[in-house]
Amino acid sequence: MKKILLALVIFFNVNTADAKIIVDNAWARLTPNGMGAVFFDIINTNTEDDFLINASSPNALSVMIHETQRIGNMTHMKHHSDGTKIPANGTVLFEPGSFHIMLSKIDENLKLGDKILINLNFQNHDDISIEPILKIRPPIK
Repeated sequence: MKKILLALVIFFNVNTADAKIIVDNAWARLTPNGMGAVFFDIINTNTEDDFLINASSPNALSVMIHETQRIGNMTHMKHHSDGTKIPANGTVLFEPGSFHIMLSKIDENLKLGDKILINLNFQNHDDISIEPILKIRPPIK
C-alpha cells in the first residue's frame, strides 16, 4: 500500500515546486526508564536527495538519530550524527529494528497515550514537527 501511495504521489507531482518531504505513520514507544523511540515513514517526492540532519524535542533531554544494526549475534545502535539520507523519490522507514529517533530523559509527566513533540530538521526542506502518541507496541497496520 505504501509503495502504491508513493507511486501516486510521484506520478501526480509533475511540478517540482510541489515536491516535498512527507512524514507519515508516526508513533512513539515509551519505556519505564525514561527512554523512548520514535518511528515514522519519510517520503521524499523531490527529484534530489535530502537529509534528515537532526531532531529535537522539548519533551526529552537527548534526541538522536539511530539505526539498529545486527552484526553476528549482537545488536548495536549506530548514531547517525551526520544525518540520514532520504533518497530522491524514495522512502525511508523509521521502524523497530532499523532507523529510529532515540529519546532519553523524557519528561516524567508524560505517560502512555500522551503526544510528544518532535521537530525534524532537513538539509533542503523546511523543518517538520510531528506529535506521535506514546504507545507500548507498534500500531496494527
